[in-house]
Amino acid sequence: MIYENANSAGWRNRLITRAKIIKAIRQFFDERGFTEMFTPRLVGLPGQEPNLEPFWTRLLQDSGGQAELDVALITSPEYAMKRLLASGFDKIFDLGPCFRNEEPWDGSHDPEFLLLEWYRRDAELEDILKDTEEMVRFVASTIHDSRFTIHDTPFRRLSVKEAMKHHAGIDLDKLLDHPETLPDIVRAHGQTVSSKDSFDDLFYKIFLSKVEPALGWNKDRTEYQPTFLTYYPAAMAALARRNPEDPRYALRAELYIGDLELANGFAELADPDEQRERFLEERALRQAQGKKVWALDERFLSALPDMGNAAGIAFGVDRLVMLLTGATSINDVLPFPAHERFQPEAERK
Repeated sequence: MIYENANSAGWRNRLITRAKIIKAIRQFFDERGFTEMFTPRLVGLPGQEPNLEPFWTRLLQDSGGQAELDVALITSPEYAMKRLLASGFDKIFDLGPCFRNEEPWDGSHDPEFLLLEWYRRDAELEDILKDTEEMVRFVASTIHDSRFTIHDTPFRRLSVKEAMKHHAGIDLDKLLDHPETLPDIVRAHGQTVSSKDSFDDLFYKIFLSKVEPALGWNKDRTEYQPTFLTYYPAAMAALARRNPEDPRYALRAELYIGDLELANGFAELADPDEQRERFLEERALRQAQGKKVWALDERFLSALPDMGNAAGIAFGVDRLVMLLTGATSINDVLPFPAHERFQPEAERK
């Protein structure tokens, strides 16, 4: 079986623990003065990221002669949450399903997954990272049979530059000053290079093979070492601000525990002109890859200046359930995973 038998006690217990984790998450944010938001799951203009593919459908009206509309399920509530910050909210979170097409069914992904996002006005990235560590500790403490041992040692902070140097022997400062050398570096690490590969594609060929597998563990891989990987190259900034002390890098961080990447957070970019340029670059890349493209979200861009100095993070709840229950596959912490819902019976055995 691709996922644990639905009649097993272990599977049922994990679903019960999942419900407790979701309840504890809401308790954590409620006790800290956050307001829960229920943002739309169906939108006309989803995110532009080239590596994320929305599910598209047609919105039909039953009267009035209105034209049919192309609409998509959200890959993240990020745009809506930032517009809410711009409207005056200070501390908000959204806990609900999100959807991503063309994801691997590899045990850590499902096309429908539970995503937690929270945002603060007048905050820096470090404020969000502190929230994240406190939330993980709080939720884990409510699960009496948690498989995640909580130590007093703070979660480690490790820059991408430090990680690339230590695990791959690459001087990232030098590489960012001379990005044309990246293909040769990738080949030297035994990876193939295609003329269609972007900087991100080439970077991740090294990162995923040499760096990521070591991030969430201690040196001997005998214990988890929760690690915030910080200061990504600016080319991978997405919706994060550049580091004012070194604009080659962005104020972005991801959380790794064991083999799981759990969260991705930013000090949020509030400059609509710079964000527009990034969106246009992403749309051009999508077009070059033969992917569907759509208009920029002008309402989102116009709201950015009113968002102020904000920070936020997206956190994968299903993966937290995996961590706390000791499950090795996301399929074992969902009531009905994609493999069960969409594959023929013969292929599931």
